[in-house]
Amino acid sequence: MTLSAELQNPLSQILSSELDCARSLMEILQREHKALKSRDPDQVLSISREKQQAVEEMQGLARQRDHLLASFKIPGGTAGIKRLLQHDTDSVCSTLWKDLAEIATELREQNEVNGGILALSQRHNNQALDILCGRTHNRNTYGAKGQYNKEAPGHSLAKA
Repeated sequence: MTLSAELQNPLSQILSSELDCARSLMEILQREHKALKSRDPDQVLSISREKQQAVEEMQGLARQRDHLLASFKIPGGTAGIKRLLQHDTDSVCSTLWKDLAEIATELREQNEVNGGILALSQRHNNQALDILCGRTHNRNTYGAKGQYNKEAPGHSLAKA
């Protein structure tokens, strides 16, 4: 299966748009990383909205690509485009697809790093709240007289 000019031109435009969007998403993820490290919740929230818009745009472009491929009786998704491009390794579309695959890997890795920072921050917040509210994860304690209390209630350190 080779790429006709009738397919290559619109496909290269979509892939180019996907690549631009992926690069923009990488910039957003890098800003999110900085905001997470600086613990700025307002900035994190603002950036998460931007990230959601960029992801939706990428999904829309992927749907356009799949629709274009389907109009040429080519299966959509990664499998279809790989099959289409396997014989046209020097085409513009092939280069764009390789670049897109590389940045997709980088996006996944950066998103996992950001998710790890967020999970760690949430765990620290939950631990601080547990301490302030007198909750422990291990509820096996002993009372004042040495008796074993499996579910002893916690005591808060302060009341608001």
